[in-house]
Amino acid sequence: MFKKIIFCIIIGAALFCGPFIKAQNPNQAIYSKTIKGSLPTNKAERLVTVAKTFLGKPYVASTLEENHEERLIVNLKEFDCSTLVESALAITETAKPDYAQYQKKLTDIRYRNGAIKGYGSRLHYLTDWLLENEKNGIFILETKNMGGIPFKKEINFMSTHIDKYPRANTIALKNEIKQAESDLNNKSLFYIPKENITKIEHLIKQGDIIAITTSIGGLDCSHQGIAIVKNGKVYLMHASSKMKKVIISFEPLLEYLS
Repeated sequence: MFKKIIFCIIIGAALFCGPFIKAQNPNQAIYSKTIKGSLPTNKAERLVTVAKTFLGKPYVASTLEENHEERLIVNLKEFDCSTLVESALAITETAKPDYAQYQKKLTDIRYRNGAIKGYGSRLHYLTDWLLENEKNGIFILETKNMGGIPFKKEINFMSTHIDKYPRANTIALKNEIKQAESDLNNKSLFYIPKENITKIEHLIKQGDIIAITTSIGGLDCSHQGIAIVKNGKVYLMHASSKMKKVIISFEPLLEYLS
C-alpha cells in the first residue's frame, strides 16, 4: 500500500488479421504498450509514469453512460477527469501483462465492493469513491492530517436532479442512490480551503491524488487529477474540459484554482 494524499479544495465554481489470428482490441493494445518496458517500483512514481502516457489524449465526458445496462467500460483512448485517474490507478495496481487482471482491478476501483450490480453499484460521488478505495487499501486519505477541516455539506445532487440521470429510471435505483447519499452524509470528510494551499503545498507529493470540491449545491467534488511537483511547485495532471485533452496545468495549483 502506498500513501496518497487526497486534497480537497473549495472553489466557486473483434478485429481479425487474416482468417485465423485474432488481434488485441484497441484498449488491450494500449494497455500492453503502457506497461511495456520498465516501470518504477514506487507506486506513486509508477502512477505518474502511467498517467503521462495518456498526455494529449482527448477529453470526452460521460463515456461510462453509453450503455443501457451497467457493465465494465474500458476506454484508454479518451478520458474525463475520473476515468483518467481510475484507469491510471488500475494499471499501476496491476502493471503486468495480464489484461484480465487490469479489468478486475478497474472493477474493484470503480464499483462498490468490486461488484457490478447495476447502475447504483457504481461509485458516482467522488468522496464515496475515495472512502471506498481507502477502505480497500488502494490509498490513504491524508487531508485531515494536513490540517484539513470538516467538510460539512449535504450530498444529494443526484437524487435532487434525477432528470439528469436517465439511467436511474426505476424506483429501486432512485432509492439506491438516496441510500448511498445518506450513507455518505454520515461519514467524516475533510477539506483544505483554497486560501490555505500555500501553507501545505510542501506536503503534497508527486503522484498524490487531488480532489477538488465545489460550491454547487448538493455536490461534493467537481474535478480531480494527479499531482506533479516541479521546482517545489505543485501542478495538476488532469483531463481538461477546457483544453479538450489530458494535460499538465500550465500554472501551479493555486493559480490554476484562482
